[in-house]
Amino acid sequence: MSWLGKIFGGDKPEEPASAPAGPYGLRLRGAVSVDALPFQMAGDKLVFEPPEGHQAIEAWGEVELGGGARIHRYYLTDDAFVQVNTTAGQVDGVKMFMFHETRNPPNQSAFNDWVKRGSLIGAQHIDIAGQRYVRVWGDTPESAWAPPVVFDEKVYSKDPTEPDYDLTHYAMLYQREVPGLDRYEYLLVSAEDYGPDEYCITFSIGVDVTQADLTIT
Repeated sequence: MSWLGKIFGGDKPEEPASAPAGPYGLRLRGAVSVDALPFQMAGDKLVFEPPEGHQAIEAWGEVELGGGARIHRYYLTDDAFVQVNTTAGQVDGVKMFMFHETRNPPNQSAFNDWVKRGSLIGAQHIDIAGQRYVRVWGDTPESAWAPPVVFDEKVYSKDPTEPDYDLTHYAMLYQREVPGLDRYEYLLVSAEDYGPDEYCITFSIGVDVTQADLTIT
């Protein structure tokens, strides 16, 4: 509908399709808040800082892994996302990540440098924000390098039945045990290919969360 139509009472825009509820009731155009108290008590032991207040779910990402396994990502207002792994509809685990750093390779060649053998993504460990994170995925932790895990994601922000775009991830997960907290903190590094000449490298820091940690509306 044109802006003139809005002024002079033209046709009303179509209502957006109703977003189906996902795990724990998470859904596009819903909202999430996280209990900040455990993270406040942790002080500077964690690099991760949860987003404050009620966060709108502005986009939903879906990854089909095969064999009934799926990743659901719920992208929030303040550079954060909730990631839910499921198998046959049953929740296997939930993590919340905050985007920590983003880099933008200018071309295909520069992007390939991030995913080729011996690149940073897949290294045995990565040091970031004054902490060392050790590789989780790969054949053995002792190997000097492991190839990134490749998967495709469809992202929905308007119509939950029609993706706005898709992308290919070349990702690796790292972790560190947080002293005195009996928990892990994670670093997810992903080289993201959005299509011709559009690339992004994201460094996201996260933690495990439970349904009790989240208020979902």
